[in-house]
Amino acid sequence: MQNAGQMASPTRRRRTPALLLLGTATALLLGGCAGRTQLVRAGAIEVITLRQSHNNAHVVRQGEAMFLVDAGLQRDAAALEERMRDAGIDPAKVRAVVVTHGHADHVGGASHFRSRYGARIIAGAGDRAMLAAGRHEAPLCPTDFLARQRLEQDQGQRYTPLQADVWVDSDPRETVALDLRPLTGVDARVIAMPGHTEGSLIVVAGTFALVGDLFRGSIPGWSATTHFYMCDLADNKRDLRELLEVHAKDATTFFPGHFGPIERASVEALAAEEPPGK
Repeated sequence: MQNAGQMASPTRRRRTPALLLLGTATALLLGGCAGRTQLVRAGAIEVITLRQSHNNAHVVRQGEAMFLVDAGLQRDAAALEERMRDAGIDPAKVRAVVVTHGHADHVGGASHFRSRYGARIIAGAGDRAMLAAGRHEAPLCPTDFLARQRLEQDQGQRYTPLQADVWVDSDPRETVALDLRPLTGVDARVIAMPGHTEGSLIVVAGTFALVGDLFRGSIPGWSATTHFYMCDLADNKRDLRELLEVHAKDATTFFPGHFGPIERASVEALAAEEPPGK
């Protein structure tokens, strides 16, 4: 077991179901927009997305092995655990929580699963100070009208300060990967991709890529669109191209932190758009 603070070396109640074919994966949709449970399977890998307060938490499962990507707001942690049980997931089997970045709607519930079940928290080292403060102190940069309306509420979100058990190095910017197989039993890897925050991470498992707030899903629909808060839009486009060309070149389905999932063609279309001001 890796000790708290150790640095990793480089190398989201059931209702009536409806079926959706998403590329080569089969998705099972359950529930409503703000509280939906969804399973997508491709080969041996499953992603079960549990949406709470419009934030996605994803269980990545391979056989009996599993881990969680993001854990929603701290106030939703108990409800998320109940949703997992309703979906047939035993929270005690979640061996790790990968935090895609240090914003409250992604990391807030992580400590719940560590304290109750011993799940190790994996986070990007660039967000170490943010997690220690329990808040995102850097100003958010709204990209649309809805974000401007929510800015004060989102900027003010808090969670109990925490430290990760495993830190993924975010510097330098080259490919930095953590193999999750030894930690979780799932064939997956974590890759540092600073941008939305300095410690932002993505997870690649088979033909799935879980991307946090690198981009988001549209409202409504299944297309990729720029996240609500992004300070450097040109850099975000470069990150999208890097994601597609280097880190997730075989991925067909993308799971953002909000809405989705999204087919590869839509992500490619977003990456090809010129950022505002060009």
